[in-house]
Amino acid sequence: MRHPLQTPLSLWIAAILCTLAQSSPADPAVDAGSTWHRWEHVLTSQRDYKNPCTDVVLAARFVGPGNQVHTNLGFWDGDRSFVIRSTFPTPGDWHWQTLCSDTSNTSLHAQSGIVRVSRSTGSNPIVRHGYLRVSGDGRLLVHADSTPFLWIGDTCWAAPVHATTAEWRHYVANRSSLGYSVLQVSIAPDWAIKTASEDPKPFLSTLPDITKPNPRFFRRMDQMLAEANDQGLVVMMCGLMETPHRYPPPEQTAILSRYIAARYCSYEVIFSPSFDSGIHEAETLAAARAVRWAAPQNLLTMHMGTGVEPRFHAADWLSFDMFQSGHNGGDAARQSSRAVSMPAEILSLAGRKPVINGEAIYEGDLGGAYDVRRTAWLSFLSGASGYTAGINQVYAWKPDAIARMNVPSSGQIATLGRFLRAIPWWDLNPAPGRILNQTADRAALMAFALTTDRQLGIAYLPRNDSVTLDLQDFPSALSILWINPATGQSHPGTPLQPSTRTTIKAPDGRDWVLLLTAPNASQNRSIQRALDKGRTRINGSRATLTFGPRDSMNGLVQKSPADGVLVTGSFKGKACAINENPGRNRYLYIDIDDRLAFRGAVGKMRMDVQLHSDKPLDAVQLQFDSTGPAQVSNTYRPVSPTSCSRHGDWTSLTFEAPTPYLGNRQNSGADFRLYLGTNLCHVASIKVTLEPAAR
Repeated sequence: MRHPLQTPLSLWIAAILCTLAQSSPADPAVDAGSTWHRWEHVLTSQRDYKNPCTDVVLAARFVGPGNQVHTNLGFWDGDRSFVIRSTFPTPGDWHWQTLCSDTSNTSLHAQSGIVRVSRSTGSNPIVRHGYLRVSGDGRLLVHADSTPFLWIGDTCWAAPVHATTAEWRHYVANRSSLGYSVLQVSIAPDWAIKTASEDPKPFLSTLPDITKPNPRFFRRMDQMLAEANDQGLVVMMCGLMETPHRYPPPEQTAILSRYIAARYCSYEVIFSPSFDSGIHEAETLAAARAVRWAAPQNLLTMHMGTGVEPRFHAADWLSFDMFQSGHNGGDAARQSSRAVSMPAEILSLAGRKPVINGEAIYEGDLGGAYDVRRTAWLSFLSGASGYTAGINQVYAWKPDAIARMNVPSSGQIATLGRFLRAIPWWDLNPAPGRILNQTADRAALMAFALTTDRQLGIAYLPRNDSVTLDLQDFPSALSILWINPATGQSHPGTPLQPSTRTTIKAPDGRDWVLLLTAPNASQNRSIQRALDKGRTRINGSRATLTFGPRDSMNGLVQKSPADGVLVTGSFKGKACAINENPGRNRYLYIDIDDRLAFRGAVGKMRMDVQLHSDKPLDAVQLQFDSTGPAQVSNTYRPVSPTSCSRHGDWTSLTFEAPTPYLGNRQNSGADFRLYLGTNLCHVASIKVTLEPAAR
């Protein structure tokens, strides 16, 4: 027989079972467990192995009520410790027995026991409804009991390397409370390891050799994943074939993938061999086969950087399709067109599988909150059954990750989740052909979807005066509900009679969600309650921003395009944003929360700035996005300070901006920028006061 690492699991188990005695121990050990909770058992080897991850293979076979059978691999956990793990879908007695490639090691081989499993209680959806699977028709991800699973995700790639225990706990609680359902992490990418603490290292082997993972590092990850699962959050682990560098030899990729899959088979974890990679077929197949060998029940996908890839779509190991509409260098037209076209392309492939937009534009260096919510709504209404958002400071887990995790887009994606959970979102079907006035401007593409029974339709208008729809087979009358996706506020529109060409005018120039339902539909009230329940209310006229790594935002978000990369530091005891290279970084870019101001409705904006400079500030300007066409004279309209005063080491400047538009039309989706000239400046605070436009 070949080495077990080269043998299909079923054949290896069959061969090993033949060597086992038919009888079981007279008094097997009995453990207590509960459905859909992690269970583990530790074994102590009677001998050492030079590399326990390659020299020996441990598996456990579980037989439960109704002769249910599943098998998972075990893993080495340091010294002579080996661990087997599992979860149990049904209550009752589950009998387990170990199988070891070294059959002479009786402390690992032919060990057995019973787990007496009771039914779990509680509100955690992972425990209440069971782990994820693909629906019978291939359209959705669903829980074990067939409850549809809505994928509302967030990226925290570097958290396993950089996040402290307290930070992770705070972040997980926050995302759970907002209604997120998925967190996407990378195991140990090289760009994160380079700035990580030395202890514990991810590997005991000397890089680039990855064949001996460090159990201490992964015990910490155990705790992180358990914290997430216990808060109802699924975790996707990306980069099995590119950790910690691109790309290990396939045989090493298989060893690491098998170890990680065995370690996390009992967690609600989804595995992805790739992490933004292109086509690397040998490495992909090595990782995928190893995961299927070690954790056959867990879902497996590909987080690819190349977009749709038909080569892997039909593979039996691929549970669902994932695409990235992507950042596209901040190009809104490409972001929108890919959010619409990529799910359509996947849905045209033979063999239906669920479709997830696993990475779109982040709020940060290249985009703003509007870009995030725009691509999210477009994705869902174009056929995706999930969307993953991101924030620059959070994905890289910078020192201010916790302070920046509540940028406006995080709440706006939560609003989208609350809306979808209030309707039968799983029954939505994209219907782009019903939009009769689709724009040629790809940055303003609209989307439309409707339920199978045509009792509910949803359109998204990014910046369109109206939408014209073919509604010929809808009910004889329709109710209208307009939803502001930035604020979560909603209000009814004028009911209409559907026709083959029905034109509906948008309330104003902001982005809007249009909900069409049968008259007096009960879900309208439930939608309004759901939107209102989680809505964050902020001060309607003032916003402030300070720059300490743990300072929270209050209506203002700092942006960092190439000519505005400021660092956080301090001066005279105050936290500051500093343009350390003033020849390059001459601007401080700021975005105003769209819940305060977005595309007009503001008559005047006043800005007060406190800063320090050793040189005169004669050239300093406020350059703001003002009313008018999208040309530089409007989007970067300059004004000089109306007042300037000195208080010790600090200078206070006041600017007044008439007729601000504030439509995120500056770099990185900013609404205004402070021009600092060539001075080295320490900016301590910014305060904005907004006056409504006269009616």
